[in-house]
Amino acid sequence: MKKIFKFIAFLAVVVVGGFYIYAEYFKPKERIEFITQKAVKKSFSNKVEATGEIFATELVDVGAQVSGQIKRLYVGLGDKVKKGDMIAEIDSSTQQNNVNDKRAQLEIYEARLASAKVALEISKTQFEREKTLYAKSATSKQEFENAKNTYATNEASLREIYAQINQTKIELNTAEINLGYTKITAPNDGVIVSVQVEQGQTVNSNQTTPTIVNIADLSKVKMKMQIAEGDITKIKVGTPVEYSILSEPNMKFKTVVSSIDPGLTRLSDGTYSSSSSSSSSSSSSSSAVYYYAQSIVENTDGILRIGMTTQNTLLVTKVDDAIVIPSLAIKKEKDKSYVNVLKGDQEVVRVEVKTGIRDSLETQIISGIDEGDEIITSQGSSSEIAQMVAKANRGPR
Repeated sequence: MKKIFKFIAFLAVVVVGGFYIYAEYFKPKERIEFITQKAVKKSFSNKVEATGEIFATELVDVGAQVSGQIKRLYVGLGDKVKKGDMIAEIDSSTQQNNVNDKRAQLEIYEARLASAKVALEISKTQFEREKTLYAKSATSKQEFENAKNTYATNEASLREIYAQINQTKIELNTAEINLGYTKITAPNDGVIVSVQVEQGQTVNSNQTTPTIVNIADLSKVKMKMQIAEGDITKIKVGTPVEYSILSEPNMKFKTVVSSIDPGLTRLSDGTYSSSSSSSSSSSSSSSAVYYYAQSIVENTDGILRIGMTTQNTLLVTKVDDAIVIPSLAIKKEKDKSYVNVLKGDQEVVRVEVKTGIRDSLETQIISGIDEGDEIITSQGSSSEIAQMVAKANRGPR
């Protein structure tokens, strides 16, 4: 039995050894294959992708400055208005009564003024007469003092009436202004984008200024783009922007960056506070940071609406006639860049290159290779290359 086991073990060693010798010395080796891509010359640009939102450049809250019932509402949602157009009218009964009351009060004071002027003139004449007589000892001191006091009293009364008239004029002016406030007009040209009251509703201006409508100038709109922290330093005022909207993805619009907010989006939106920043530093370190780049966009055709989402491509740098190769072909070693170039007769040449701008897939080559050079992007045996090609054709799952 032992002899049988020894024979089987010997036979296994011979088979394994024979297979190894065959594979190592006699089996033909697979040829190394290369996947290459030609270096091409083309217009090449470095772009930043960002999502944006449309805002009104000028959004005005039109409110009521007096209390009362909305007697009439002249506009509806979406109406276009000009500066001075009627928006709404508040029942003016209270304000009109106040104006009438102040006017009547003013008339009373003006009548008193006329009477006071006559009284002052009479008392002045009497005082001058008593003064002359008293100088000649033709009247008593008491009579002289009485005339003097009467004259002074009438002078004071006249000044008081003048003050009352001035005060009443101010009150009348205020009452007339409040009466004017019952007619609410558009402060500027625009479109009614929100109506916040209904006809017949009572508004109270004593607590908070009630908003009647919101008017927006939509001839120009503001596009606010969220730029990632890693890209914000690439963006400048004047950077060209190409954007589209969800309803018209194939329609491309063009504009430029008009401003860049100095702080992150939460600061611009008013949701950032220095007191909370320290306590949330650990959580914020793992969350993305964005900054607003803004653009003022002409909207004469009215396609853009408040709140629309935009898909934006910001053209950071553009180079005409750039030599471009796939980024995956570039190898880094000690701050230098290299690519493998396939020459004739399957000769592989390692070339040092100087790179320029890049996007997510390709890189500009400033020096080291020429247009048409065969750049090796991958290499392997025939079976390995076949597997890679098959996998690429299947695509991601």
